[in-house]
Amino acid sequence: MKKQDLRAFLLLLLLPVILRIPAHAATVPYFTYSVDKSSAARGELVKLQINAGQVPDTAAGFRMRIGYHAEALSFVRTETSSQIKSGTMVTNSVSNPICSVYVCNVDQGAAPQLSGNIISFVFQVRDGASSGDTAINAHIDEVCNYAAKQLDVDIEENLTVSIEPPEEEPSDEAALSRLDPYNGELVPGFSPDVYQYRMSVGYTVESVEFYARAEEGGTVKINRKSLFKPGTDTPIVATVTSADKTNQVQYVVLVSRAEKPAGSAGLSSDPPRSGEKASGPEKTDAGKAQLPEKETEEMAAQGEDDFSAAAEAENPAQPQAVQTAAQPYANTGYGGRNIYIIGNQMPVYVNGMLTAALCILLGIALSLYLKIKPRE
Repeated sequence: MKKQDLRAFLLLLLLPVILRIPAHAATVPYFTYSVDKSSAARGELVKLQINAGQVPDTAAGFRMRIGYHAEALSFVRTETSSQIKSGTMVTNSVSNPICSVYVCNVDQGAAPQLSGNIISFVFQVRDGASSGDTAINAHIDEVCNYAAKQLDVDIEENLTVSIEPPEEEPSDEAALSRLDPYNGELVPGFSPDVYQYRMSVGYTVESVEFYARAEEGGTVKINRKSLFKPGTDTPIVATVTSADKTNQVQYVVLVSRAEKPAGSAGLSSDPPRSGEKASGPEKTDAGKAQLPEKETEEMAAQGEDDFSAAAEAENPAQPQAVQTAAQPYANTGYGGRNIYIIGNQMPVYVNGMLTAALCILLGIALSLYLKIKPRE
C-alpha cells in the first residue's frame, strides 16, 4: 500500500472521532446543581442551587425532587430568581424528598429563557447533627417545552456537605497558671490555689511588673505597677476573668518597699515638705542673700573705706531705690573724684591705677632720699 493511501485510510478512521469532539463540547446541559458552601457548622444555612443552561428549546415545565437527611438538615424555604414568576412554582415542603413543580406562564406566547441560578433550596444544619458528610439528592425530570413536548432530560446528582465538629464551649474557670515578678520573689511560691502573697524590694525600687497567664483562655488585668514611698506596703491586684466572662478571682501581692537608710537622707533630692525651709543662703526682707559671717569679717579686714558701700547696701535705713538695685554702689571719697565699687568688689582697672600710683610715689620717695643722704 502506498504512503498516500495509508494516510487517507487513517484520516477516514479518525474523522468520526474528530467530528464528535466539538459536538460533545458544544452541548449545554439543561440543568446543573451546586451548593453554596462545602462545609457548615451547626446552625448555619446551606443552599442547594438549581442552575439552568441557555438551550435553544428552553424548558417550559419540569419537576424537582430534593432528598436530604433529616437528622442532619432541616428544610427552611425556597428562593427563586426573577425568571421564575410568582405562581408558576408549587412546592410540597412537608415531604422528603421535597417536591416542586414549575410550569411557565402561558400568557406570554413563549416560554421565558432560563439561565443561571434560578431556584435555591435553603437548609439549616441541626444543632444536634453529627460531624461528617451529609448528602443532598437533586433530581429533575418530566421536562417539557412550551409546545408540551416531552424532552429527553432526566438529571440526578448527589451533593455533599461536610458538617463541622462543634466548637468547644468557653471555660468558666478563672485561675492563673503563672505569676512571675520581673524583680523580687513571691512568698510563698506561686500556686494557682494561693491568692495572697508577699514580696520585698529595696527602697530604690519604684515599680514592679509581673508576667501573668490565665488558665483556659481567661484574661488577666493587673491594677498597678508603681509603688508607694519607701517604708510602706503596696497591694498589687491581678484580676482573672474566665473565658465565658462568668467568673472572676483576684490574686493579691503585698509589696514591701524597704525604708531609706539614715545615711542617705542628706542626699535626697526630694522637695522640702510643707513647713520645712529649703537649704541655702537666708534671704533679707529685700530678697537679697545675706553674706556669711566669715566673708563679712574678711571684708572688714580690708579696710573700712573700701567696703563702706557694702555696709550701706546691707543697711535697711537706705532709700528704697538703693535697696532694690541689682548691685549697690558707694562713694569712696578719694580727693574730688568718685570711684564706684560695683558688687562690693574693687574693679581691676582701679587696682592697676593704685598700684601705678604707689610705684610712682615709691620712686619719688627713693629719689628724694638719695639726694638728701650725706656723702661719706
